Amino acid sequence: MMKPSFRKRPVSTFVLLSLLLLVTVFASAMVGSPGVDISFTRVIGIIISGLPGVGKMLPEYSGSHVIIIREMRLPRILLGVVAGIALSVSGTSMQGIFKNPMASPFILGVSAGAAFGAAASIVLGLGIYVLPVVAFASAMGTALLVFALGRIHGKTDVATLLLAGLAVNFLMQSLTAYLIYLSPPEKRTSIIFWMWGSFNGTIWRDFWVVLPVVVAGIFVVYVFYRELNVLQLGDESALHLGVEVEKTKLILLAASSLLAAVVVSFTGIIGFVGLIIPHATRIITGPDHKKLIPAAALTGGIFMVLCDTISRASGEIPIGIITGLFGAPFFIYLLLRSRGKTGW
Repeated sequence: MMKPSFRKRPVSTFVLLSLLLLVTVFASAMVGSPGVDISFTRVIGIIISGLPGVGKMLPEYSGSHVIIIREMRLPRILLGVVAGIALSVSGTSMQGIFKNPMASPFILGVSAGAAFGAAASIVLGLGIYVLPVVAFASAMGTALLVFALGRIHGKTDVATLLLAGLAVNFLMQSLTAYLIYLSPPEKRTSIIFWMWGSFNGTIWRDFWVVLPVVVAGIFVVYVFYRELNVLQLGDESALHLGVEVEKTKLILLAASSLLAAVVVSFTGIIGFVGLIIPHATRIITGPDHKKLIPAAALTGGIFMVLCDTISRASGEIPIGIITGLFGAPFFIYLLLRSRGKTGW
């Protein structure tokens, strides 16, 4: 009974999700490592008093809580929001392109490429500031390699692209494993921890670097929401309806890979978000990408912040482990619940 009402009133859904995301951000800012929680009213006061213009009308806060909220938790939480949005939109786009609910942002080797770049950076001792650059370059280079292998006679063949992605994924994983094998114990630990994903140690610079790239990528994907809808009818039907299928696929694949690559470069590998969030949101909003893309973005932001809050409260368990523990059972539930109902 609830699903049709959400589909008929998408504005209400977006308002509700936006409010839920805002509440989740404030609630997450309260939670820290065991014994370092801060009251809700104080969190709101510290955040609002730091806003330009608005803050002048409120009493100035001082002390360690200000540093904890503004310099440690807030950049981490906001990067979590942006990362969740980016991975969810990337997954939504990928599933639309491949017409397959099992598609994810890492299907083109983005995560495996980023992991290899990060591992090489750590082994060579290039430093924490160079690592994201190397990981991003490796991720995009891997995606471009898969693009090249997946094109036949100037056309993007979906089946070949998937097989190429699978092969390159295995290749990059093997190279990364070889680097881990050659590394001394201390560097081996750093590589493995990075591969599990974490927002620990996030600073404002990370957020401001990732944000414009994510905004640009999401803009590109959303501009093509009509084409994504038409692609669900098949390539031939899309061509007859005036869609430049090859050009559209390449642009969307590039934008989706860019979204995943920039996030993974700064956070490490975080799985399941781009897989389960679009699928779960599609059940609520329906297949129309005009509604699906923003709804999935908001839902992904909420999910990522919740997982990172659990990570922080539990002593910094890598967030990739938490998303996997929640994501796998939830995805199985979605499959059982929607089997024979939703279709593609």
